[in-house]
Amino acid sequence: MMMIFHIMLKAIKLTLRDKGYFLYMLIFPLALIFVLGSVLSNAFSSDVELDKMTVEYTIEQDNPLGKAFDTFATDASGDQVTFKEADSANAGKDAVKNGDAVGFVNVTNDLTVTTNSPSQIEMSVLNGYLTGFTSQYRLASTIIKVDPTQAGILKDPPKASDSAIQVEKLASENDISAFEYYAIAMIAMVMMFGINSGINVFREEKVRHTDVRLFIAPIKKSTAIIGNFLGAIFMQTVSLIVLMLISDAFFGVNWGQYSVVIFVIYFSLLFFSVALGMAVDVFSNGNPAASGAASILVQVFAFLGGAYFPTGDGLMSKLSPIGWVRVGVRDVLYNQDLAAAMLPILLNLAITAVLVVGMSLWIRRKEVY
Repeated sequence: MMMIFHIMLKAIKLTLRDKGYFLYMLIFPLALIFVLGSVLSNAFSSDVELDKMTVEYTIEQDNPLGKAFDTFATDASGDQVTFKEADSANAGKDAVKNGDAVGFVNVTNDLTVTTNSPSQIEMSVLNGYLTGFTSQYRLASTIIKVDPTQAGILKDPPKASDSAIQVEKLASENDISAFEYYAIAMIAMVMMFGINSGINVFREEKVRHTDVRLFIAPIKKSTAIIGNFLGAIFMQTVSLIVLMLISDAFFGVNWGQYSVVIFVIYFSLLFFSVALGMAVDVFSNGNPAASGAASILVQVFAFLGGAYFPTGDGLMSKLSPIGWVRVGVRDVLYNQDLAAAMLPILLNLAITAVLVVGMSLWIRRKEVY
């Protein structure tokens, strides 16, 4: 056990001397979060500025519907949407045709609406107002049929309080800021960089020609591998903690009460990536080209998983460890959905177990690793 600790400490010291560690594990992701978050901030904004809208109308018949709509138009007019009574039906339609009004409502025994290809947002607003009026009118009419003494309700219909309707909205890609999105995604990508640490778990000994001394030393081969593995895990964990703290302090990611759960999700990805790197090195018999192939693999995972641009929750994200971790962290963080943490954690650990078993069987078949 003491020998494992010494080998682990040696691996940590070597990593701290490596400038590339600080570049790829800290400076590179933080720079990407800042640059991509700044450049693409508008793409993640859900705030839409709506131009002022004018809706013209005419009341052709003196009936309860016409009186109710006239009252509604007066009450509903405001700074954003204005209901204006037209001189005639033709004048109202001309206003729509010339672009002076978004829509024209002709009130007879029912409502006839004329529009001229408004934007989707404008059409949604117009439909919302008219649907609200018709629903309110039907309710009032039903009340009058039951109790005719309540006829005045059409002139002064009941209104719901501001707190009567509460909306609970689940987080999606566009409900969080660009900085929050890229902080979550970039930390996942950095954890995937553990594949390089895994490749170097034992290769460093070969490059420094210290592997021979390990083989003739009175220690097991597994002791050297475990010590270097724990050293790599420790340094990756340090970078994870630093990135989470900086993201909280500077990029507005409040990890909140489930920060430990989110940490475990990221840590499971770290465990998987280091194991994957070790497997790549073992199964390639230490081929130097494996490092280049692993770097390409990380970039493919980053592309599919939405590290550089949003890919949603679809098939692309499901094909990438970065993707399923990003989605899991987002749902835990913003929707308080603890069940969302189970899939990435179990998937990462299951694949890690398969890789470890495969490596063990492979190494036993070889006299020298």
